[in-house]
Amino acid sequence: MQKKLSTIIFLQLRQRTGFDISGYIDYEDSLRLNSLQMIGCTNWQAVFEGRILLRPKHSDLSFYDWHSGSVFFNNTSNYDVMHMGISLLFKYKGDLKFIPVTVGDGAFKENVKRTEILSPLYGMVVLYDHIVRKAT
Repeated sequence: MQKKLSTIIFLQLRQRTGFDISGYIDYEDSLRLNSLQMIGCTNWQAVFEGRILLRPKHSDLSFYDWHSGSVFFNNTSNYDVMHMGISLLFKYKGDLKFIPVTVGDGAFKENVKRTEILSPLYGMVVLYDHIVRKAT
């Protein structure tokens, strides 16, 4: 069995206006778009060097502007955005496992390791690590 890690990054940031934006970022897909130098992609080198902040964008898996109420959902090369009732889920395309974003003992919780980070720079950050299992 070959194993691979896939990570979704959740950020909730306070803007200068005092309102928050939040979103879910497919880390691998975002890195790939950056390596292809796609227009509007995240400049990960600048993020890692501390020159810019990582910010969720309308083109990420999910984006929410808390002031305007604008919501965007986008499938990526790795994930499909799904809804189960009022819950948001992501389905990994490689092994078809569902990745829940809610806290608690819900369905599919065994598919992901959820790590919360309280950052003085970013505020709330949550990493969703999914171990992908594929037959070789």
